[in-house]
Amino acid sequence: MANFLKPSNESLLTCAVDMLSAPVMITDTSHKIAHLNPSARKLLHAVQDEIRATDPGFNADKLVGRSLDCLHADPALKGDMLAKLNQTQRVTIRIEQHAYDLTLNPLVRNGKRLGTVVEWQDATTRLLNHEYKAKLDALDRSQAMIEFETDGTIITANENFLKALGYTLEEVKGRDHSMFVDAEYRASEEYRRFWNDLRQGKFQTAEYRRIGKAGNDVWIQASYNPIFDADGHPYKVVKFATDITVRVTERHRRLDVQRGIDVDLNEIAGAVSRTADQATSSAETSSQTADNVQTVAAATEELVASIQEISRQVKTALDISQRAVDEAGKSSRIMSGLSEDAKTIGNVIELIDNIANQTNLLALNATIEAARAGEAGKGFAVVASEVKSLASQTSKATEDISKQIESVQSTTEEAVLAIEAIMSIIAQISDISTAISSGVEEQSAVTSEISRNMQSASEGVETLTSNMRAISNATAEIDDATRKVREASASVA
Repeated sequence: MANFLKPSNESLLTCAVDMLSAPVMITDTSHKIAHLNPSARKLLHAVQDEIRATDPGFNADKLVGRSLDCLHADPALKGDMLAKLNQTQRVTIRIEQHAYDLTLNPLVRNGKRLGTVVEWQDATTRLLNHEYKAKLDALDRSQAMIEFETDGTIITANENFLKALGYTLEEVKGRDHSMFVDAEYRASEEYRRFWNDLRQGKFQTAEYRRIGKAGNDVWIQASYNPIFDADGHPYKVVKFATDITVRVTERHRRLDVQRGIDVDLNEIAGAVSRTADQATSSAETSSQTADNVQTVAAATEELVASIQEISRQVKTALDISQRAVDEAGKSSRIMSGLSEDAKTIGNVIELIDNIANQTNLLALNATIEAARAGEAGKGFAVVASEVKSLASQTSKATEDISKQIESVQSTTEEAVLAIEAIMSIIAQISDISTAISSGVEEQSAVTSEISRNMQSASEGVETLTSNMRAISNATAEIDDATRKVREASASVA
C-alpha cells in the first residue's frame, strides 16, 4: 500500500478491504492503483483475456502502480476528474462485453485528500433488468397488454387493452378471459384446449376475434406467453396484442370484393370459354364451308367451261343451220328452175303432140286420098301408113313424157314445199340456236360471276376462319388473363 497511511492504519485498512466480498481497489492522489482486494483481483482475472485483446500487456496480478485509466475509457474517471472528486460518485463503465457499476469515495484524513476508494459491482443484471423494464415500458406504450392467472382469471390490463375492448380495469379485473369470446367458442373444445396448452407452458400466437363491451368484433394479433417461476412452472400468462380490427375489416371487405370479382371472372371465363368453343366450332364450320365453297367454285369453273363448250357447239350449229338454210334456198331455187324447165319441156311436148296429131291427121287424109287413087296411090298409102304409125308412136311417147314431166313437176312442187318446210324448221332451229347462244352467253357470264363470287366467298371464309381462330386464341388469352386477375385479387386480399 502507498505510504500515505501510517503503518498501523495501513494494515488495518488493508485487512478491512480484503475482508470485503465486494471488489474494491484504492488509488493514490496520482490515480495509480495502490491496493486491490482478492475480490477485485478475481473480477479482473475473469476478464483478463478480453482486456488483453486490446491491451496485450495487461496482467491482473501486476496492477499496483498502474493508472486506473488502463481499465477503461470513461472520461468521468480520468485523472483530472478524480482529483476534483469531493463526494461519492457513481459511474458505469464497460470492459469489453462487461458492464460494472463503480462507487467512488474520496479518501480524506484531517481534510487532506489521500486518494480514492473504488468499489466494483457487476452491472450486467441491473442493466438487463433496466433494459427489460424499458422494453416492457415500450410495449406498454405501443401494445395492448393483459395478465391472467393460469385458470384465465384477469389480473390486470393496460390502457391500450382496455381502450380497444371498451372496458375499465374495474370492469375486467378478477373476471374470466371467456368474457371476451362468444358463447359458441367459449363452449368449444378448441377453447378448452387453448387454455390447457397455456397451463402446460405452451405459448400461443395467432390472429384472434374478441368481443368488445358493446358487442362489437375486435380483431387482435396477439401472443399468449406463459410466465415461469423459479422452479420452471407457469404461474401466469401475459398477453401482448395489437388491435388489427381496421386491417381485418378491410381484408374481409377485400375478400368480399374478391369473391364478387371471382364470380364475375368465373362468368367472364364461362362466357369466354363458350365463345372459344363457338369460335372453334365456327372455325371448323367455316373451314368446311370454305372446302364446300372451293368445291362449288371448282364445279362452277367446270360448268363455265362446259357452258363455253356448249356455246361454241351452239354457235357451230347456228353456222351449220345457216348454211343449211342457204343450201336449202339454193335447192329451192334449183327445184323452182327445174319446175320451170319441166313446164317448158311440157310446152315443147305439147307442141310435138300437136304436130303428131296433125301428122296423124295428114296420114289419115293421105290414106283416104291413096284409096281414092287406087293402084297409083298404093305407094303413097304405104308411106302414109308409116307416117301414121310414127305419128302414133310420137304421140304415145309425148304422152308418156308428159306424164313423166307431170310427175316431175308434182315431185318438184312437193320437193319445193318440203324444202320450204325444211327452211322454216331450220329457220326456227336457227332462231332457237340464236336464243340458246344468247342464253348460254348470259349464263356463262352469270356463271363466271358466280365463280368469282365463290372465289371471293372462299377467301372471305378463309379470312373468317382465320379470324375465328384468332378469336379462339384471344379468348384463351382472356381466360388466362382472368385467371391471373383472380390470382392477383386473391394475393391482394
